[in-house]
Amino acid sequence: LFCQFVDVILRCHEGPLILFLDDCQWIDNASIVLLNQILMMTGSAKDHRFFFFGTCRDDEMGESHPLNLMLTNVNSLCGTRTTKICLTSMSKSALNEMVSTELSLLPRIT
Repeated sequence: LFCQFVDVILRCHEGPLILFLDDCQWIDNASIVLLNQILMMTGSAKDHRFFFFGTCRDDEMGESHPLNLMLTNVNSLCGTRTTKICLTSMSKSALNEMVSTELSLLPRIT
């Protein structure tokens, strides 16, 4: 049913469709199966307007994690391109500077 919903949205709307999932290190098997079906369905489309963004804690999700295995499988089966971006933690001083700038405060106050 959800795959049909995604298909209808893609056919009725000209812009991209983005699915964002946070904390993918805790994704369950049913969600992986659903995501796999969506990626297989949209990966064969000619216009490539479906985008999946997932975030996870890299230290809790190794290469043998079911989501990583599924993404590798989808990539090899239908040519869906995947890109992994690893971000490092901000230092305390960089975080303090960012918060200070956003709040228009001096760094020593934050």
